[in-house]
Amino acid sequence: MALVTHAVMQPTVLLVEDDPDLRGAMAEALQDVGYEVAMAINSREALRVLVSLEVPCLVLVDLETPRVQGLGLLETLGKDSRFAQSRVVVMCAEPKPCPEGVVALLRKPVRLKDLLAAVQAHCPGPRPEVSRRVSR
Repeated sequence: MALVTHAVMQPTVLLVEDDPDLRGAMAEALQDVGYEVAMAINSREALRVLVSLEVPCLVLVDLETPRVQGLGLLETLGKDSRFAQSRVVVMCAEPKPCPEGVVALLRKPVRLKDLLAAVQAHCPGPRPEVSRRVSR
């Protein structure tokens, strides 16, 4: 009998954040708990990334990204049936009401425990690598 290990697809989070340090730290924290992370620096790039992904379990959007701001991305997501299943969490520094269609709002600076809690609440938990025995 041989032990065959294969990776199970982990839930993917799309992180849209223009600050490279913050984007890297958030991505690392999410990867550390088992999520796959796709990243974009602005809303325009996020749309290109979304088209190449299967539906991510969650889209984390900084509302104040350059070029097409986060609200423009939210509007596009709401109109495009390909993204109808995508849940969105927005991040912003200024107090704002939660935009329509958004499942949560995180105030910046985002605390790690708040980030992880929001992702875990709206995205299926990561699965550990699956091992199975196969006869030879």
